[in-house]
Amino acid sequence: MESCMLTHWIRVKMMKNIQIFLIVFLTILFVQAYPGYSQKQQEIELMPLAEFNIQAPVGKLRAIPVQLNSKTRGILLAYSADKEIDPWIEMFYPPTDRMKIAVYSIEGQKIWERELGKGVINGIWFTPVYAFDMDQDGTDEIYYVNNIDSVHILSYEGLRLAAIDGSTGKDLGSWPWKRVEQGSLSHTFRNFIMGGYVHGKPVLITAQGTYASMGIQVWNPGMNQRWELLIGKDEPGPRGSHMSPVIDINSDGVDDLLWGERCIELDRGKYLFIADRDVYSGHSDVIQPTLHWPDNRWYIFTCRETGDQGQIKPRVVMFDEGGNRVWHDLETGHMDMGWTAHTGPEDKTVAFTISRGKKVAGPDGFFRLDVVEYAYEAFSGNPVNLPFSAYNTVPVDLNGDGFHEFASALDEQSDKKIYDHQGRVIGDLGEKAYLAMASKFLDRPGEQILCYYPDGRIVIWGDKNAVDSPRAVKRYQHPYYRQCQRLTGTGYNLVNLGGL
Repeated sequence: MESCMLTHWIRVKMMKNIQIFLIVFLTILFVQAYPGYSQKQQEIELMPLAEFNIQAPVGKLRAIPVQLNSKTRGILLAYSADKEIDPWIEMFYPPTDRMKIAVYSIEGQKIWERELGKGVINGIWFTPVYAFDMDQDGTDEIYYVNNIDSVHILSYEGLRLAAIDGSTGKDLGSWPWKRVEQGSLSHTFRNFIMGGYVHGKPVLITAQGTYASMGIQVWNPGMNQRWELLIGKDEPGPRGSHMSPVIDINSDGVDDLLWGERCIELDRGKYLFIADRDVYSGHSDVIQPTLHWPDNRWYIFTCRETGDQGQIKPRVVMFDEGGNRVWHDLETGHMDMGWTAHTGPEDKTVAFTISRGKKVAGPDGFFRLDVVEYAYEAFSGNPVNLPFSAYNTVPVDLNGDGFHEFASALDEQSDKKIYDHQGRVIGDLGEKAYLAMASKFLDRPGEQILCYYPDGRIVIWGDKNAVDSPRAVKRYQHPYYRQCQRLTGTGYNLVNLGGL
């Protein structure tokens, strides 16, 4: 009996020792795979990672990562001395400066620059800019909407889709820009350029319109049209959005375009769904795909303007990946701007939007009046109170922990601070800073922020102590991540990565 008890004791002891060994061994493997995560994440220490000057006054600048060759990335800048020029007649004003497109190295060395024609307007709706490798030679082409009429800056017949080489700035081609039914100035000049993949093959997307008639075209390499979809102003269903995410929402190997609440697959141009097709015909400012990480399912956060022909319908709606309502809120209000973001360390997903009164814009910039903020638990719709003003913020993961901080530097009403999820100020971008890009575009841990300043300075900010967690690495490697990075020169797509 004693011999059996001794044998049992030895076996239990050996099992415990084996368990301890496995725990230690796996911990060592984890620390080797993710250095720095054996210790508590350090406080964020904001610092300039790169700084240069483009030697020109800047009113509005857009920035896009651009692939210069198979190994080297640069930064594409599109800018002029004018503030954003919007096509709505109460916000439009004549440009005073020619728009430029330039490519700089990550270190801030100018590689090339082009000054565009007198008919090209530095406005995101007039002149979208997009970097994409259609011929798959390892170098991005730069696509933009050109106006070859140097006298009539509002010419519609003079518009062209232009392509230039991302590494040299040399012309590659020009094609007539597709036109939809002309209406008011605001309806006519709403142009988009995006890109996606169909079973690994690139396709280019061009689109026109937002509020009434709309057109979408998809092009194969060589600029052969794959398909075109025309949406008449009287067709049922929602209109377009100021955001234009491209995402493989059903994981079938074919990317899909979220054109407002219309989800269109890029292979043949067929609808996967039109959310709220028979109950809403207005326009949503925000279309934000949001990933529910535990089950790898997408949701779509939408925030709606007025302009729905008198319909009283929810202004804030969360849909599932099939276009079905999950929750909704607010029966009235002009919703404007918004995002979703993943906050730590308790791993909450927050949805945020504002309602506004009048919007004023011109040579002095954008100003929104009577702003009211709303925030929700993203997947339940339960209201939450954020510990900071999220108006004019962009989610960004500076320290690489896989969760978002919030940079307030979108326009003249921003306070230029960076907040953590507790509302603490953890950084200051400078009084005159304007954010143009927030993602991982440098080969270092964490995400970075590119800011421009009126005197032509470009500063890339980051966290000195950043360490990429497994969750952050998973974000960076997600196909949607690179798609979002490409969209910062077209539409209001600066906040898309908050949903991932």
